[in-house]
Amino acid sequence: RQLLTRFDAVLAVGQANRAFYLENGVSPERIFDTPHFIDNQRFMTAAAGLHERRLDLRRDWGIPADATCFLFSGKLIPKKHPLDALRALGLAVQQGTQAHLLIAGAGELLAAARELAERERLPVTFAGFLNQTELAQAYVAADCLVLPSDHGETWGLVVNEAMACGLPAIVSDQVGCGADLILAGKTGAIFPMGNVPALANLLREFASDTARLRAMGERARQRVLADYSVERAVVGTLEALRQLASKAG
Repeated sequence: RQLLTRFDAVLAVGQANRAFYLENGVSPERIFDTPHFIDNQRFMTAAAGLHERRLDLRRDWGIPADATCFLFSGKLIPKKHPLDALRALGLAVQQGTQAHLLIAGAGELLAAARELAERERLPVTFAGFLNQTELAQAYVAADCLVLPSDHGETWGLVVNEAMACGLPAIVSDQVGCGADLILAGKTGAIFPMGNVPALANLLREFASDTARLRAMGERARQRVLADYSVERAVVGTLEALRQLASKAG
């Protein structure tokens, strides 16, 4: 509080960040929105160029043509809770859901994830680490992103990436970007972190209506394009600078 109240202007990357400033004594008129963003155009262009290869990509990764493919993309580390995604998949499949999980990433929980998938005979593909030039392949092959992280996920730019590629997202209620990017039933869904049955129910719900899933993906794309872009961040930054300049004058 003593530090933040000394600034004439602060830049907020999202709703949680804005709330943090307010809780620490920064007045609303000194907060300017500069939302977290990625290079939306690069991901959109890459995904568009791969669209015709979607079936081939799915075939190469062993994803059945009639299955809804959920994607976990990121490091397999404790704060991201990848095993929750696997356990939720298992529950959903037990209840008759035609679903598959594509895991793009590596990390200290990889061995545990493989062991769980093998023991439970889960429909999972481990794609391994994919660099920035390869990630679009996973987004195009998948139908929905899943991010079960805890509060250590202060934003989750992977959600921006997925949405720019036309995917909705299911995230836990502790993922930082949830309040900004997820409109329940429109661009994705939010579940209580660690509640595997609740996540499984969302997997079942989303897999039951692929047309709705595609519509949510398109709305997700439009959301990041409209409000979570470099252009929008520049607008907020310039507003802050203009206010500072007017006070200085």
